[in-house]
Amino acid sequence: MDQWDDIRFFLAIVRERSLSGAARVLGVDHATVGRRLTAFERRLSAKLFNRTPEGFAITSAGQAILNQAEGMETAALAVERLATGHDTRSSGLVRLTTLEMLAHQAILPALATLLDKHPQLQVDLLIGLTTLDIARRQADIAVRTARPTDSNLICRKLGEYGVAAYASHRYLAAHGRPKRGAGLRGHSLIKYPVTPPSLGVPFQGESLEDARIAMHTTGTAFVQIRAVEHGIGIGELPCCLADENPELERVWPHERPTMRQVWMVIHQDLRRAARIRLVSNAIVEAFERNAAVLRYGRPRKRRYS
Repeated sequence: MDQWDDIRFFLAIVRERSLSGAARVLGVDHATVGRRLTAFERRLSAKLFNRTPEGFAITSAGQAILNQAEGMETAALAVERLATGHDTRSSGLVRLTTLEMLAHQAILPALATLLDKHPQLQVDLLIGLTTLDIARRQADIAVRTARPTDSNLICRKLGEYGVAAYASHRYLAAHGRPKRGAGLRGHSLIKYPVTPPSLGVPFQGESLEDARIAMHTTGTAFVQIRAVEHGIGIGELPCCLADENPELERVWPHERPTMRQVWMVIHQDLRRAARIRLVSNAIVEAFERNAAVLRYGRPRKRRYS
């Protein structure tokens, strides 16, 4: 176990390139990571990293053991997953990663009910756009918009959520409403820096030629909603959230929203674990209950062409 612990610390430094980054991943302080690295290097009689302005750089000695270290990690994680997968207890920790808007609309209310019935459960809710590695137990369950291709992962389609172009009343009064099918030429837009292919064509397929990108945001849908509310530009927003804001309106209110798929992903080794089943079943039921709101939001007028 001591040897495996040394390997965990070593791999975290390789991947994060700093003691503080490794400490954050491992859940310890950076001084502990430094001490463990020093002791490991002393035990091996080899220097594993050089300090550089860009961070910790692995040495040739470190590179020589890296493949074996990763092999140990793969084996250890497989053992951990298999043991967890046969655990019949409805207690313990479940790590769940998802998007903030999905947590807000469907998952959090379901978890509140579940944890009230099963107080012995603990859920770590990991919010963000970054895809966490299920195989490495960075998360036990992922609710995401892209369906992975790894054959070791079990994917279940939970449903869809709708997005549409929104603007503030103030923006439309000042700049006019773009005509559907004529593109967004001359209008200011709010976008993410990169739109993943799984999200499809942005802005309901309208041409963005000669449109002005007023702002890129790397935050959540809530940040984009606030940016649209302040009149910075037109943004493509989840209908279930944007329709709740009285300062916003759909740019093309009679158009059906663009649908984006939502998938639940679990490693096949974990599918039988009692606590994983409890959480995953609660999520499935939550998406079934919220299906209409997730797809269509709460439009003031629902006259789709």
